[in-house]
Formats: sequence, C-alpha cells, structure tokens
Amino acid sequence: MRQRFDAGDPKACTLVGFLVNLLLVAFKLAAGIFGHSYAMVADAIHSASDGVATGTAYFGIKVAEKPADANHPYGHGSAEAIVAFFIALLLFGTGAYLGASAVHLIAHGHESTPGNIALGAAVASIVIKEALFRYTIRVGKRWNSPAVIATAWDHRSDAYSSVGALAGIVGAKLGVPVLDPIAGMIIAAFIMKVSIGLIRSNVGLLMDETPPPAFIREVRDVACRVEGVMAVSDVKVHRYGPVSTVDIKIAVDGRLTVEEGHRIAGKLRYELSRKVKGVRDVMVHVNPYPPDEMPVGGVCDQREKEAR
Repeated sequence: MRQRFDAGDPKACTLVGFLVNLLLVAFKLAAGIFGHSYAMVADAIHSASDGVATGTAYFGIKVAEKPADANHPYGHGSAEAIVAFFIALLLFGTGAYLGASAVHLIAHGHESTPGNIALGAAVASIVIKEALFRYTIRVGKRWNSPAVIATAWDHRSDAYSSVGALAGIVGAKLGVPVLDPIAGMIIAAFIMKVSIGLIRSNVGLLMDETPPPAFIREVRDVACRVEGVMAVSDVKVHRYGPVSTVDIKIAVDGRLTVEEGHRIAGKLRYELSRKVKGVRDVMVHVNPYPPDEMPVGGVCDQREKEAR
C-alpha cells in the first residue's frame, strides 16, 4: 500500500529540500558561469553542499527510525546527531574552500563585471532558500530532530550567502569588480561560523551533555505535581537524537508501602512521557523522605500539587 505524502514529516521535508537544491544548483551555476560572477559560482557550490546535507539527513532519519534491538537497547536516535555533525563538517569544509578561492581571486585580480542573469539568480535564491529555511525549521522543531534542524540552518546560511552574492554583484556592476570576490569571502566566513555552532551542539549531544536548565526545570515541575512526590533529588537526561531518557530520583513518604511507592513511580513515568517533549523512557528511583541528597530546586511546594 502506498504511503500518503506528508509535507510535515521529516523525511518528506528533507526530500523536498534535496529536490529544490538540485534545481537551484543548476540554475545558480549556469548564472554564475554565463553571468561572470564568482560570488554566484560560490553560492552554487554552497547550494550543492546543501544538497549533500539534505541527502545525508534523509539517510540519518531513516536509520534513527529503526526500533531498539539487542545491540541498541535505546534505539538508533543518535544517528541523527552523527548525521548533523557530518553536515556541519561539510559546511565548514565548503566555507574554507570558498574563502581560499576568494582570497586567491582578490590577490590575482578580478576584473569581469557580472551580468543580469547572476543578479536575478541571487534574488531568486534568497526568496526560495528563506522559504525552505522557515518550512524546514518548523518541521525540525516539531519533531525535535537535530538532523532536520541542521539542514534548516544550512538553508538559512545559503539564503544569507545569496544576500552577500547579491551585494557583490551589485557592487561589481557599479564599477568595483573586486567586490564580487570580497562578497564570496564574506559568504565563506558566515558559512564557517554557522558550521562551528552546529558542530558544538551536536558534539554535546553525542557526549551526553546536560540539556538546557529549562528542560531540567520542566521535568522537576512535572514531577512535583504528581501526587505523593515530596521532593526531586536528582535528574539526569540521556539524549538520543530527537528523544530522551530521563533518570530521576524522587522522595516519598517513608511510611508508604513498596506497592504505593511503585504506583507513584508509574504515575510519574506516565506524566513525564505525556507532558515533556521528546521523553521516551523514564527510570524512577524512589527514596524515603527526607532524601539523602539536596533536592533539585528545593522540596516540592504544596501549591504545585494544587496546580496540577
């Protein structure tokens, strides 16, 4: 049975980006060559790297969707972070190459004036790539997908590079041809800056870096609203691409039976999986109150119980 195309699905989103990039690469490369614009050729090469990135993201999402197995008990979600890291490295390499080429052109002279076709290609690229960024970042955030979010920023960097190309082309047409390779160099610097940010964030995911404090607070707040939870003494989060496993220690009334404590833990697992985005599995450690460890954010306030 054929699956219905869903534009909001991560795989569909990356496929759309890949096809649009193919068309843009052909158009911008032709415009750069026939329009005598180095900045537009550089922009076309950047779009080509986008195409590789979206293709890689599609592969990563397919792998990440595989269910857990004996060798991967927590699933394959980390494949997305690995793919996003690869995309960031590809971006950095592209930026370094374009920057070196631009410096070479500036050092050895660049006298040609870009044609109108290069100007039109730059404007078209800005509009199309910004639209792709908005669409892709929306899908990436909805599904909490590192690979799709990295691809979105790849689209945004391409839109910005087209802005730089446009500025260089306009400057060159006004009688300052050297502005064209200078624009290419600025584009390269921006691409490398974006790639470094992506590398840092995805290395953090792969190294099990603690998530933002807001995420820990959200877990703690949800836990404190569960009837019977008197304190949260520790929260650890293991992120696997778009999903997370939460390891949480809670304190309950020491007079409760083991069965009652188990029931509270089950309710907490249900609430965290339902209310905190991306939480797939929860490990709850139940201790008697007061806990041996300093509670995260203090003892649960009675007002939090009333707010549930």
